[in-house]
Amino acid sequence: MIKKLFIISIFIASVLGCTRDDICEEATATTPLLIITFNDIVDPTQRKAVPSLTIETVEINSTQVISATTTDSIAIPLRNNFLQTRYRFKSGVGTTTPNTDVIAFNYTTEDIYINRACAFKTVYHDLSAIVQDEGSANWVLQLILETTDVIDETETHITIFH
Repeated sequence: MIKKLFIISIFIASVLGCTRDDICEEATATTPLLIITFNDIVDPTQRKAVPSLTIETVEINSTQVISATTTDSIAIPLRNNFLQTRYRFKSGVGTTTPNTDVIAFNYTTEDIYINRACAFKTVYHDLSAIVQDEGSANWVLQLILETTDVIDETETHITIFH
């Protein structure tokens, strides 16, 4: 009887011991992704999808972030342990005329404490972006920085014209 009472009391203590702040809610803001939209260079107010867009990291062991997707907007991560992230933006993957442009994103980071369950999130400040110049071979014709701070995912951070 004492053994059962002991087991029940341990069970109750463990259930009651978990508090709401031990679980990171799904709606809690975490490290934001970089939001990029693609617009038409001829009519800058109009969105223009990039055909078969693939994005991968530039490192030796590159990782594909987006694979052969036709889209007019993307959300990609920035590295929070470095002050630069470089990606290969490949347009027309799988066609006879694929084109690759390298874009470097430079920034500073700030870690913000959320709570005990969620720990920290990283936000990015002083964002800048540079397209590696390939002369007339670039498919990225212009890049406009909409904001220098990446704090959330509610607005476009960069607009790319092609």
